Amino acid sequence: MTRTRRILLALLGATALCAALGSFLYVQLDRIRVMDEQAAILRRQYIKLPADARTGQAGLEQRITELGQAESEELARYYSAGEMDLYRFGSTVNAMLARRGITVERVRTVTGASAPVLELSVRGSSLALMRFLSDVAARPKYWTIPYLHVQASSGSRTVTCEMQAGYLAHEDAK
Repeated sequence: MTRTRRILLALLGATALCAALGSFLYVQLDRIRVMDEQAAILRRQYIKLPADARTGQAGLEQRITELGQAESEELARYYSAGEMDLYRFGSTVNAMLARRGITVERVRTVTGASAPVLELSVRGSSLALMRFLSDVAARPKYWTIPYLHVQASSGSRTVTCEMQAGYLAHEDAK
């Protein structure tokens, strides 16, 4: 092999080595750039903790207190286990309907897999029925009306309503 060929082969090898190193360097720099972008995204999403651990602890304790109060307020809207029974509930519903001028035609209790409810067939004006439903929504305790079917004849202000009504109880309610 001649001297010129050796020099050309050495130059070719050096060029190949430089190209391989350049490619490797380019790939590594691109990976670093992508990782920096991901770190910047994570920094923006990261909620920084307060520098003072006592302040953070007080904030956490305050939040726990707020959540406990919210849970107590929510549980207060449920009937406790012995506070209401279906017959007392029926008496309350009948009184509310009578106060609105709605006539109860039929009542029966429905017990099954879910919580027991009253099945009612009532007759009255549509305005009185809407006011009754508004009264139910404004109750301090939770009531449920899983079924409501209103039927009105044309030209008449009287509606017939078939509905189921119940109350929500919670075992741990206070």
